[in-house]
Amino acid sequence: MSRTYQNQIRQIPLLGPLVDCHLRDHADALTQTFIVLLLSTAPLWLGGLVIYGVNTQNNLTLMEAFLRTMEHGELFMYGTALLAPMFWVALVDPPGARIFPSKIPHMVLIAIIELIASVFFGLIVAGNPVKPGFTFHLSVAVFWTSLFLLYLGTVYHSNRLPSASDAFKQDETDFSKAYGEHRDERS
Repeated sequence: MSRTYQNQIRQIPLLGPLVDCHLRDHADALTQTFIVLLLSTAPLWLGGLVIYGVNTQNNLTLMEAFLRTMEHGELFMYGTALLAPMFWVALVDPPGARIFPSKIPHMVLIAIIELIASVFFGLIVAGNPVKPGFTFHLSVAVFWTSLFLLYLGTVYHSNRLPSASDAFKQDETDFSKAYGEHRDERS
């Protein structure tokens, strides 16, 4: 891919910085996102298994049991919880790390999702009448969008951190330089 083409792609908000990410960054992000998803949603999938396992009175399918754990807006709450770490990741640049790419679009989308999810979850919990089908599908969309933003933020974070070998080499170089300067001062 030509440098000009890459530079044009980099300018695309939110997705453009993917041009600079490597396969290692995606592998790290997939692993981290999977673990976060598996552990954070355990009440949903485990709850579905429990509902299915203890229901002996009717022909409830496993999918129906699983959906029961999300029918009251729970995915709004899970979606916002997935995004909470991204505020820190996007806003704080660790020593030696490059700035978080596409920070503004990422934060704007997170804020929009947080607001939508908070309002609808609040309405549901307060017992206000809502359209159940609409709010369920909206909660699913919020959750999947949150998961995508978590993955994207994790890829960018992984890419912007210096590799461990580079960090060790830099530490060794800094130590050697400081030792050399100290030694020269004593001579």
